[in-house]
Amino acid sequence: MDTTIKIKDKTRTKLENLKIYSKETYNDVIERLMRAAQDDDLDPQTVRNLRKSLDDMEKGKTYSLEQVEKELDL
Repeated sequence: MDTTIKIKDKTRTKLENLKIYSKETYNDVIERLMRAAQDDDLDPQTVRNLRKSLDDMEKGKTYSLEQVEKELDL
């Protein structure tokens, strides 16, 4: 049975940014995050790096593919 839940716009935006591909559902994103949260193989440094990356994304500190390609002369 499917259920509708209410989330804040900011949360929806974060979920959107965590999609691996554009048509990935929010349910798929949430399930992937839950699996990752249960993964005991992540060392503390990896967790810190992931948290910093998410924080950077929230602050808009990101680069487009075009910017990276230009910087790397690809």
